[in-house]
Amino acid sequence: MVVLASRPNDWTQARFTEWWRGPHADAAKVLPGLVAYRHGVVTKDYDSPEVPGWDGHAVLTFADQAALDVAFASPEWKAATAQTKGMGGRRIILITDEIDLLGGQSNG
Repeated sequence: MVVLASRPNDWTQARFTEWWRGPHADAAKVLPGLVAYRHGVVTKDYDSPEVPGWDGHAVLTFADQAALDVAFASPEWKAATAQTKGMGGRRIILITDEIDLLGGQSNG
């Protein structure tokens, strides 16, 4: 699962990042079946360099769709997403089927 998000209009990027990596991450880290959780801060938006469209992204990894479905149905998911209600930012949540395009390639 990939999440792109922008901060509320009255928040700085630093405040948004602190919240995302702090209280929000604490709520998300306990999702059942979560095997990896990464967060990135947008440092440059090539499509909109003057006013970036997004402030950060997160990648939450689950073993399979069934594990993700369990997480989505959990009280932990409800608690984590409740934190974002009424914040005023934007988000896109994408469910992806990811492969490692570098894995297995030789350097020679």
